[in-house]
Amino acid sequence: MGLHCKKYRGDSIRATKLEVNLDQFNKNINQIKEYTHKEIMPVIKANAYGTYINQRIDVLEQFQIVAVALVDEGIELRNKGYKGDIFILNQPSIKEIDEIIKWNLTIGLCCREFLDDCIEKQAKLKVHLEIETGMNRTGINIKNLNEFLNAIQQSNIIIEGIYSHFSSADFDEDYTQKQIKVFEEALDLCRQRSIEYK
Repeated sequence: MGLHCKKYRGDSIRATKLEVNLDQFNKNINQIKEYTHKEIMPVIKANAYGTYINQRIDVLEQFQIVAVALVDEGIELRNKGYKGDIFILNQPSIKEIDEIIKWNLTIGLCCREFLDDCIEKQAKLKVHLEIETGMNRTGINIKNLNEFLNAIQQSNIIIEGIYSHFSSADFDEDYTQKQIKVFEEALDLCRQRSIEYK
């Protein structure tokens, strides 16, 4: 797959070419699957980080689920013909609930106001719970998780996953272990309520 763009450097313009070897890409995916024995959810937000693999539905069809950042990106994939699950990483806006339902998108959930609006609308949504483990940006605080689960389990919302964001996994092992501990506590709380994850 060849992609072409132009790169500006000072006053001059230089032609730049980015090539993605799809045979190697598929080989890498198969090796990861063999090693983990798990399904893979590739993150293809922002035009797949500039590789534009998100434009190749034939490539994406090997995945049961893909992740993007925004509802608009999910709708674009649906319009291109992708039929698998599309996961929206960022907490969507309340104004996007109808579009999420219409286009059968799965969302990351961490905002109580969004949850309450979904319950009021009796919306049937598929969600992954985002747990705040130390990124200190988004996510459900572990202290509030039981309250979230109480509300969700009395609604039409379907919990399909749970995730977090480890802020410094590549350079701070001690802090990452603390984050893992909080995440495992969240998993335990879910299991106590018969919400099971592998």
